[in-house]
Amino acid sequence: MRRSLLGLLTVVAIAGLLLTAGCERASVLRVVSINGGNSLRVDISDFLQYFDKIDSDYVTLYQYMPDSVEVVLQYVEIGAGLPTWTPYQATINKASISFRSNTPGGDDPPIYTKVTVPLGQAVMADATGKSQTTFYMTCIPAVWKQLTFADFFLEPPDYDIVDLADATFTFTGFDSVANRDVRAVGSLQVEFGNFFDDLSRFGE
Repeated sequence: MRRSLLGLLTVVAIAGLLLTAGCERASVLRVVSINGGNSLRVDISDFLQYFDKIDSDYVTLYQYMPDSVEVVLQYVEIGAGLPTWTPYQATINKASISFRSNTPGGDDPPIYTKVTVPLGQAVMADATGKSQTTFYMTCIPAVWKQLTFADFFLEPPDYDIVDLADATFTFTGFDSVANRDVRAVGSLQVEFGNFFDDLSRFGE
């Protein structure tokens, strides 16, 4: 009787551990921070102004520059079933960034196209939840900025806020050892504007 009871308790305990592992594995990849938890100030275009001696007039040039952020991810994988000599590793192969206008008072808020950024970032698993992986990525490409805001400016203003938006980052990938997809979501506030440029220093 005691052996039967002991065996039953052992089975219940093992089932509980596996159930706990399954619950933990539902969100093992997570976003620790994006841009250090700070909002991202996006200068839409950079201007340069110079004097054209042939036309005897000032000429204004402009260019679009990409924006990058620091990303910190954490991957906690305790594993279930038989142990493996191969460490668990999440390979993040894509990041999708969507923007939602957060500027009040507008009847026709801007609708932004989603940005998709290919990645090849490896995030090693850590059962203790202490290890973190830090990398930098371009979240707003120059061509996206040009297509989105090309019609906004004809002259360089000193300071002009266009929109405040909430950006949602979705990281997706795969763990070949655990044989499953991984996914994590993070958010960031973005301030789109055309901010002051030193007209004698292009791209700075």
